[in-house]
Amino acid sequence: MRALFLHGAGDLRLEEVPDPEPGPGEIVVRVDAALTCATDAKMMRAGAHPALGPLPAPFGHEAAGRVAAAGAGVRRPRPGDAVVVANSAPCGRCPACREGRESLCESIVYLTGAFAELLRVPAPIVARNTLPLPSGLDPAIGAMAEPLACALHTADRCGARLGDVALVLGGGVQGQLLAGALARRGCRVHVADPHPERRARALRFGAEAAHEAPRDDGAVAVLRRTLPGGRGAAIVVEAVGRPEAWRAAAALASPGGEVTLHGGCPAGSEVTLPTGALHYQELTLRGSYHHTPAAVRAAVEMLAAAVLPFAELIGEPIGLAEVEDVLWREPGVKRPVIP
Repeated sequence: MRALFLHGAGDLRLEEVPDPEPGPGEIVVRVDAALTCATDAKMMRAGAHPALGPLPAPFGHEAAGRVAAAGAGVRRPRPGDAVVVANSAPCGRCPACREGRESLCESIVYLTGAFAELLRVPAPIVARNTLPLPSGLDPAIGAMAEPLACALHTADRCGARLGDVALVLGGGVQGQLLAGALARRGCRVHVADPHPERRARALRFGAEAAHEAPRDDGAVAVLRRTLPGGRGAAIVVEAVGRPEAWRAAAALASPGGEVTLHGGCPAGSEVTLPTGALHYQELTLRGSYHHTPAAVRAAVEMLAAAVLPFAELIGEPIGLAEVEDVLWREPGVKRPVIP
């Protein structure tokens, strides 16, 4: 089969390798569609990521397809079944899992290798995080379960309540999904992004208003006054992944507000925050990472129900040979990869 492997920073190769065989508890999926994403671009540039195994590593992590073979002990799914494959599974036994913090599992099993004709799925993911593709759902839309699950996990963590003013910094794919998730929780969602087309899309994803992204402290102060009530947002979710955006997120929260840091910054990044605002305004800052099995299931249900215009987030399909160029030129764009 043909598959993409990452050999080092910026070194992505399309290779011919033997077809995988499923071991006990495993399945092999014939990939119908995989999606590119900004995380893939970060992995390729850095040659490293917490979810990436030893190099050379199989590449790509958002996939849907049909089961080609099943190993010993697998009762479901069966060969021929259409499935969505999540990119990880928690162990369910460690302290983090027992506390309900499955995204922080100490023994989490990650999966990469979606950019291939065939994908071998480890037994823990088969057992806990491989789901039927809903009937009639385009595999390219089904493959969006992983990024949507990440947004739903953050929506669960951010403390949003009905009627809260919620500001999402960043209108990329994650920003749009976050806007939709928060709007469906009854928040008054505002989105800040520098691109007019993204601001317009945010309105279709449920935001009540979209704003130019603030580029300096003065613009942050203006945006803070512009939000309903003129005192910032009760909920601020950062979905950019840059230290300056983390700092702006803290400055845009209203007194007593909650700031959730969703976007992952480059490795080794540091950020300075205003101690006065954190202390005297009693702000709450929290991180949000990855997803949980419950979030993946909720994501598949939302995709099947078409509650948001998910197809707007997907560009034109490409083949395996085009993935590297797309990740260099359009790192934040989701393109369906049709092996």
